[in-house]
Amino acid sequence: MQRVAVIGLGNISHRHRRNLKVLYPESKIIAVSAREEVIKELPENVDYLASSIEEVLSLKPQLAVVASPANLHLNHAKRLIKADVPCLIEKPLSINYEEAEEFINFKAGSQIPCAVGYCLRYMPTALKMRQLIKDDVLGELYNISIAVGQYLPEWRKNIDYRKTVSAQKQLGGGALLELSHELDYANWLFGPLKPLHSVLRSSKKLNLDVEDLVDVVLSTKTGSLVNIHLDFLQCTPQRYCTVIGANGRIHWDLIANTIDISLKHRNDELICFKDWQANDMYIDMLKDFHNWCTNKQHSAIDLEQGAQTLKLIDNIRAIS
Repeated sequence: MQRVAVIGLGNISHRHRRNLKVLYPESKIIAVSAREEVIKELPENVDYLASSIEEVLSLKPQLAVVASPANLHLNHAKRLIKADVPCLIEKPLSINYEEAEEFINFKAGSQIPCAVGYCLRYMPTALKMRQLIKDDVLGELYNISIAVGQYLPEWRKNIDYRKTVSAQKQLGGGALLELSHELDYANWLFGPLKPLHSVLRSSKKLNLDVEDLVDVVLSTKTGSLVNIHLDFLQCTPQRYCTVIGANGRIHWDLIANTIDISLKHRNDELICFKDWQANDMYIDMLKDFHNWCTNKQHSAIDLEQGAQTLKLIDNIRAIS
């Protein structure tokens, strides 16, 4: 791979550029500001800084990563697809299902690979959880509890949190979109899901114009209840999924990357992946998307799956 474009210059762009250089050290990274602003200094892991998307396209990249704010994702992706450039779009696909559906219709006649960056699915424990659910080790599922919480001002310590995408409604901020990883994997493991009740709140602690607390109750096709909690407020980060079924309980700790299995009539088991690091899932996601681009076997998250997560979010908003 000779040339890779990265749209956007924020934190996630920095991670992707660094990982691309690790995976493909001979590649040339072309970057551009999400709003096509003039940047004087060359950012880290950038070989050429373009002034516009048109200039990026003139350099004929073989692959692109769309790491702009969510409200700009599809505008950038459309221009890349028109130029036959495969693109990996950072999550969420867009800011609502209507936009995503229109983009899917736009792309319908093109075979150019286009994926959505829900990287949690590449965790080894996520793949193990999927296998455990598929193997029906818990029997009938009764309840699923999913939670994620982390204090927004500590996410990106070099930036005022109020100026980040996460904090701004017009850019696609708010806990529902920013923490939609949980909704994506909930659908992937247990879906399709139907929202029954939701409460979206904006605390006084952060004074944002977006929700920083989300609580949702959903149901599966078989009648299991799923409780999902998302927040920007917890000073000690938390991320877990607990599944209770007829045969016992499974607790997945996404921060520790462990799965604790407690089943009747057998000893408890703790599954852990000690050598795994958080950046590995981003590396694996890029490798998987490159496999798609080179006609190899892959498990990249397609547009339809990304759009379904947005549809779920829209349905949650509608009943809040």
